[in-house]
This record gives sequence, C-alpha cells and structure tokens, in this order.
Amino acid sequence: MIELIKEGEYALLFWKMPRVNVLNPESVGSFHEALEALLTDDTVKGIVISSRNKEFLAGADIQTLQQLMESADERQIYEASWQVQKVFLRLESGGKPAVAAINGSALGGGYELALACHYRVAVAAPQIEIGLPETTLGLMPGGGGTQRLPRKIGIMPALELLLEGRRLNPWEAHKLGLVEVLVEKSDELIEASLRWLHSKPRGSNPWLEPDYSLPGGEVHSQAGRQIFSVTIARLREKTYGNYPGAYHCLCAVYEGLQVPFLEGLRIESRYFAKTLSSRTARAMVNTLFIGRNKLLELPHRPADIAPAAISKVAILGGGMMGRAIAYVCAAAGYETWVKDISETVLEQARRFSHDLVEKALQRQRLSPQQAHQQLSNLHYTLKYEDLSGADLVIEAVFEDRHLKASVYQEVIPFIHPEGILASNTSTLPISSLAESTGIAPRFIGLHFFSPAERMPLLEIIMGKDTSPHTLAWSLDFAKKIGKVPIVVRDSRGFFTSRVFGTYVREGFRMLMEGVPAALIENLARQAGMPVGPLALADEVSISLMYDILRQTEADLGVSLSDDPVSYIGKLFVEELGRPGKKAQAGFYEYPSQGQRKYLWPRLKEYFPSRTVPTSEYSELIDRFLYVQVAESLRIYQEGILQSKTDGNVGSILGWGFAPFTGGVFHFIEWTGEKTFRERAKFLADKYGPRFLVV
Repeated sequence: MIELIKEGEYALLFWKMPRVNVLNPESVGSFHEALEALLTDDTVKGIVISSRNKEFLAGADIQTLQQLMESADERQIYEASWQVQKVFLRLESGGKPAVAAINGSALGGGYELALACHYRVAVAAPQIEIGLPETTLGLMPGGGGTQRLPRKIGIMPALELLLEGRRLNPWEAHKLGLVEVLVEKSDELIEASLRWLHSKPRGSNPWLEPDYSLPGGEVHSQAGRQIFSVTIARLREKTYGNYPGAYHCLCAVYEGLQVPFLEGLRIESRYFAKTLSSRTARAMVNTLFIGRNKLLELPHRPADIAPAAISKVAILGGGMMGRAIAYVCAAAGYETWVKDISETVLEQARRFSHDLVEKALQRQRLSPQQAHQQLSNLHYTLKYEDLSGADLVIEAVFEDRHLKASVYQEVIPFIHPEGILASNTSTLPISSLAESTGIAPRFIGLHFFSPAERMPLLEIIMGKDTSPHTLAWSLDFAKKIGKVPIVVRDSRGFFTSRVFGTYVREGFRMLMEGVPAALIENLARQAGMPVGPLALADEVSISLMYDILRQTEADLGVSLSDDPVSYIGKLFVEELGRPGKKAQAGFYEYPSQGQRKYLWPRLKEYFPSRTVPTSEYSELIDRFLYVQVAESLRIYQEGILQSKTDGNVGSILGWGFAPFTGGVFHFIEWTGEKTFRERAKFLADKYGPRFLVV
C-alpha cells in the first residue's frame, strides 16, 4: 500500500494501492505508520511523497464516504475527518521537509496531502488535474483544504477555486501558486524533488510561523470584508441556498482564518461533518460519483461482443451539432470526415474546430503535437465517395424525416459492411427511421447534447431491430470519446427530450396563466434548474420545438392543439417572426456583443401578467420539478429506461435537473416518498394529470 525507498539521507514514499490510490482508514493508517518511522529516524533529512499509480492520489474512498453518509452521525464523521487531519498535520509539523512529487492527478484529499507538504513539483501534462473539486459533488474539503489553500495563495483566489470546484491543469496550478515547479517528464520528478531537498529547506509551512500574515489581507481587513460580502452575495445568487456544502465551505474559510491554525482545522472538520450528513451530499455523491462511474463501466454492454473496430467516422451535416460531434471524434483520435452540401458550412465547421484547438493550446490543455494531430484527424468533403469504408456514420441533419431518409440512401453504399449508421435525432423514433435504411440491425440513435464539445452525456437509443453488436460498438464509441452513456429503448422523444420538454412546457403554461416572465425564469433557477424555461426555449429554438410538434402531429395523425408549444409556436414563429436565439429574437432580446440579453419588453402585450403572491412561489417551483419527475416515472414504467441510474445521471448531465436532489428518481428519496406523493396528488388535482404518479 505504501512503498518506502531510501535515497541517501532522503526517503522516497510511494502510494501504491491495488487499483486507485484513495484515502480510507487502512491507507491513512499505513501512510501514518510509514511517516512516523521516517520522522523519528535521525538518518532521514527529508521526504519525497509520490505514487506508483497513474494518479498521485484520487481523494477519499467512495465506500468510506458512503458508510459515513449512511450513518449520518456527525460525531463519527468528524472523527474520520480528524484522523486524516492529524496525519497531515504530523507531516506538516514533523520538522522534516517534505515534497509532493505529483506524477498524476491530485484531487480532493490528494491535493490536500500535497498542501500539507512544504513543496510541490508536478509533471506538466495536459491529462493531469489538480484541485479541490468537492463542492461539485455537494461536499467540501475535509483534509485541511479550506485552511491551507487560503493561507497559501490568499482568500480571494482560494475561494474562487474552492466554491467553483475547479480542476486545474499543471500550468494553471503553477500560475496560481498551487504548485511550485513543473517538470516536462515523469522521470524528472524525483530528481527535481531531491534537488529542492538538497538546498536544505526548513520543514515548516509559512502559516505555522508566528509572524505569518495572510497574502492579500486578513479576514477583517478592508479587502477581506469586501471579498466575503461579495462572495456571500454571489454564492446566494448562484445556488439559492440549495448546496449546503458550498455554504459550509465558505463558513469554514471565514471562521477558520480568524483563529489559530489548529483550531481552523477543527472548524473545517466540524463543517465537513455537517455537510456529509446532509441529504444533498448523499444525493449528489450517489448520482454524480457512484452512478456516473457505474455507467462509465458500460453495464448495458452485451458481454459476448468483441471490442469495437472503429477507426473512420463520418458526420453527415456540418451545422452546429455536426461540427461539434466531429470535433469530439477527432479529439478522441478517430479519422473524422464531415460531409455537407455547402462549402460555406464546411468552412464554418473547419473554423469551429480550429478555434477550439487554438483555445486549448492557449490554455495549455493540449500540447502542440496533440493540437496538430487533432486537426489532422479532421477532413471536410462535399462527396459521399470520401466517406467510403466508414465504420460509423452519424447523421446530424435537420429534424425532417424525408431529408434523413434521403441522406441514408445516399450514404449507405459507402459504409463498411459491418459499419453502423446512427442518427443524432432528439425526438424521431429510431425504429421508424431505420425502416428506410434496409440495415435496421446496424441502425441506432446517438443523441448528443448541445454544445456537444462540452456536454458529457450521450443518449443511446435502441430501435426494435438494433443488434447487440451495434449496441456494444456504440457503447465502446461513447467510452472512447469520453461521454457518459445512458441506454434507452425507442419511443418518441426517448427519455431526455421527452422529460426536458415537460419543463419548458410548464414555463409556457405559467406564462399563459399570467405569471410574469421574469418570475418564471427566476423561480426556475431557484428550483435548481441551470437556465429558465423561456431562455432554454430560445437556446433550443422555438421554431425547432414547433417543427417537432408538427412532425409529431403528421406522424400520429392527430391534432395537438392543447400542447402549449402549439400556441407559442404559432405566435412566435408564424406571427411574430421570433424563432429564438439563432435569429437573435425570441422570448429574449439579444443586443450587440458584450451586452447581456434581456426579456423582450413587449411580452406583456401578448401575455398580460397578474400579481403572484409570494405564498404561491413554492407551488410554482414544485411544478417545475414534479412535472419532470412524474414524466420520468411514466417513462420508467413503460420500460424505456434501462435503469433508474440512467435516469438520475441522464437528467443532471443532459439538461441540468436540480443536481442537489440527485436526479429525477432520487428526487423522491430527497423529498421523502410520503411528502412527494402527497404533493404530487395536490398538483395533479389542481393542474391536471401530468403531475399524476402511480
């Protein structure tokens, strides 16, 4: 678990756990034992701490966190945190200089260990991440991070990193002062660490010295008071109080920096215990860590299928989605071809990828060699012949059934005999699209989310005839491009579009009921949604939603005039000519670059607003969330979702369903099942069967 090597008068201590280096009672105990032996050995003058695994240290063991969360015993959680604190404090104050030789990612408790050292050397590699991302999982640091980081780099930069949970590459970490030295290659790491030890440094951190003062000013300095007043306001504006981990993190920094360092560590452990025992921490860890990692292991992949043999990928359509999908494929190492009928569109697609690569280069997230290779993987063409032999073809043209059928017929002769044809459709049933191909077993839905270069989710939709081979290759492809895959069975709208649509429609209904547009948007964000429904409709495109509704009416042969999209679409698209953000006119006005968008002032002419009492706010908030949960339950009962884990992870990563609740199904546990059912019945009785749950 811990490997110890003597190097003259110095000791090299390597973490070497069977799978991943993590902090748990056993590993912390083993590290403490090895550390104590070195600190009490007079022949040892300094210590280098590194790893034999690809990561430096990944942070807390998830099983340990689960056990602590399930116990919900704040005293027990405090003691677990304090055990880690004591070991790190012993390292820091043991009197012997210690270097963290960061060979791989150092996140959470891993970087907290590095902070307890007296010097940090890291390998300059784009894949390495450094930081304290706990708040993104509903948690907070519990190994000294809230106390050491502000004392090292100052209150303001530390709070930005802590509250945003930013993961930094080595160059960013070096620039901000999180590491002292970068080396180009892993085999230079130990040499650079020993070089520092040879300089005979003191084995103490500055904040342990009696004359220490915080960089940038103390808490109650003029600068400190301003920092905290602004940060509190921004945190409230961003989280609406839904994330106790972030709030407790801020409290630990504020209180801990006003007392002696040891007491600051105790304050952090107390807030860590409060955070870990919260329902939000349990919900977010279960979904965004455990559930997400489970899906990354591809549990729905047929076991008897050989690994995918995909080398050449073709994208049909170089528009907004097509160009982004192409960029993702090229970044993963695939030979990628973009086919379109317009040279102008292809040039825009080329510029899109070039700009993204340039930004990554500037931010040192790619090396020059990686950037060159990524752009070399991309090819653009007007001819289907150039797609010959493609192992995977992804269609990303307009949501028009006849157009899709046309491009399928044109591309099929050029697909590899064992290759896959996929559609990026967000709503049209995959089985019906497959009928026009003649290769239904090799046809599947691969639904990316916009912007595809950033959104982590991939919804894989199986048609009724999709073969296990096609599913297996699609899952392998998802893993290769770094997406989290969920697998669903075929239906109109599948899972994500169908549930996402209920959220936007609820906003439309409220507007038509006279709820002021600004209140709708603000309450939606207060509910935990990242974007208000009206802004989201603009982003997705009101005209696209209207086109999908009309395509659905044509497919089903029925009128859907009671759907609020019908009224909104006719008004905004046909009468007002305000189809959404792409036309710079929708529910919002989009002024010139550099200015913020704002709600269209004339909305009140078409949707007269009423006075909404504050007592009704909670009801409006619940409508946003409960309508999505009710629809998700129906989808699960219909057998469309493979598992509730797919639903929880998909709802947060796909369209941002209130992450603090753990997702659409975990929302029931987060609320309490009895409370949930009573509230759902109340909403169903008052507003209709869309809130009904069985």
